Amino acid sequence: MNTPAHAIINLLLFRKARREHYPLAIIIGALLPDVPMFLFYLYSKLSGHTEPHIWKTGYFELGWQAVFDAFHSFPLLAMAWLLAWKAGRPWLTVLFASMFLHSCFDFPVHHNDAHLHFFPFSGWQFLSPVSYWDPAYYGQYIGVLELFVVLAGGAWLLRTSEHSWIRGSVSIILLLYLAFWAFAALVWT
Repeated sequence: MNTPAHAIINLLLFRKARREHYPLAIIIGALLPDVPMFLFYLYSKLSGHTEPHIWKTGYFELGWQAVFDAFHSFPLLAMAWLLAWKAGRPWLTVLFASMFLHSCFDFPVHHNDAHLHFFPFSGWQFLSPVSYWDPAYYGQYIGVLELFVVLAGGAWLLRTSEHSWIRGSVSIILLLYLAFWAFAALVWT
């Protein structure tokens, strides 16, 4: 899924009490698994690499893949959540739960760019028959579905959230989401 979509979907999935008390933990947790990918992209662009090189070669380098996989690892995220829960740290518990949700939603929509979701304990990779971006694996349909869920979910959050901070955050996330689509249309098509 596109990174900003995770923030909207995770806000939708958490109970209202959690959403109202820990919105920042939910949002950061939803975005954090993809931060290494953005750092990789920035580093690659600053190093002068072309888009094809970045996504066909650099992205698949073992060092980068290990970092991407660690941030999407079900066992590592579950252990982090358990440690936060045992330590009585609700903010961190929500953050790691949100990261786990991010990985759960990535699992069924990555084909050739699938993560090792059981890293470092297994090298098994689920190559989904669908992709959130690749038209060869129904990406155009998954993308439209994601767009609908994010826009409808964002509108619902804007209408029902009691805190202006959440409404402001959702507005910013929706703008980033639309900006990402514009960027993707300009750079990758």
